[in-house]
Amino acid sequence: MGISHDNWDVIVAGAGPGGFAAAVAAARAGAKVLLIEKNPFAGGIWTTCGVSVFIDYANKAGLVGELRDRLGTAGAWDEKGLGPWGSFYTVEPMKMLLDEMLIQAGVTVRLHTLLISVRRQGRRIVAVETASKSGRETFSGKVFIDGTGDGDLGALGGCGFDVGRPEDGKCQPASMFGLIGGLPQPFPDSRDARKLLLEAGSDLSYHGLSFFPQPGQPGIALLNASHLCGVDATDADSLTRAELAGRRQVHEVVRALRQSGDERFANLFVIFTGPYVGIREGRRIHGLYTVTADDCLAGRRFDDGICEATFQFDVHHVDPAEGRGVAGGKVQPYQIPYRCLLAADVDNLLLCGRCISGDFRAHSSYRVTGNAVATGQAAGTAAAIAALEQIAPAEVDARRVSQIVPG
Repeated sequence: MGISHDNWDVIVAGAGPGGFAAAVAAARAGAKVLLIEKNPFAGGIWTTCGVSVFIDYANKAGLVGELRDRLGTAGAWDEKGLGPWGSFYTVEPMKMLLDEMLIQAGVTVRLHTLLISVRRQGRRIVAVETASKSGRETFSGKVFIDGTGDGDLGALGGCGFDVGRPEDGKCQPASMFGLIGGLPQPFPDSRDARKLLLEAGSDLSYHGLSFFPQPGQPGIALLNASHLCGVDATDADSLTRAELAGRRQVHEVVRALRQSGDERFANLFVIFTGPYVGIREGRRIHGLYTVTADDCLAGRRFDDGICEATFQFDVHHVDPAEGRGVAGGKVQPYQIPYRCLLAADVDNLLLCGRCISGDFRAHSSYRVTGNAVATGQAAGTAAAIAALEQIAPAEVDARRVSQIVPG
């Protein structure tokens, strides 16, 4: 028997870090929740791309703290990680944990399902249409949450959005990660591998090459060694080219390290790549407030602040001619306001993760997964309140959700 198509309190599109958190939070708040995901498992960048580092999490409680604690109990957490910026986790235990938390919360999950259109009545979304092995289906609901990362739900619903940097629309590059084995213990320093390849004349697309160890799996790491510039995350042809180029880059780097003559890399091998290229930037949906780089630099606080972000500006060079690394820069701890989770053009749509309302440079700071989970939890809690009390999300007092991810 299939799932219900009608009368959902909250429908969440996308089960990445933000969408997962939104669905769990809404269900725990008593809402009837449907979570739609195009992939065969939840986690998005965490699991389909293997970006196995939890960034900007340390000052947050709520679901962020719960994930950290439960991964630690499972032996799948490395607190040292990237130092002050984030900690490593192991991908497969994360995948299983997300399944468990969704089931425990009572979320109805539909995988293998692609969002293809949105039905509106005036300024409200009334239903979403999907395509899957089950055919074309329509699901109706009261409140909707865009957790797609690329702002697919908002765009299909007629919302305004921005893409890329304002002067030319160019986006940060994508990256293909590869799971590699054969590394000695202790792990070689990533900087040694980088220096070795550059001195040998390797044409590294990303000079920030790094290994992300997998806690509990000796000799195994995720390799981050690719920059795929010019990728349009909303275009299938562009994504196809990125997948092909990304896999090739991972294998070329591993082959070059293995043939370098350095015995630490002599037994290196690729276990698998992807299975999806990791996207840093898609659409930024227009909200009732836009987080700006000035907000980040000033450490701005807001009456409706729902969490604190601390991660630096992290703009990966959009063009190899400009560099093959990162244009960083410090920020002051700043708050993400509830208003930037509220779509400006649709009254019953909330946003979470990297498609919330912000400018190009601010996005490079808040887009990381600790903030995606925090904004997802806030959006999910607010959506449940709005649906159950029959009010618009903009009428929800931000103080009712601001304490769930203190920081």
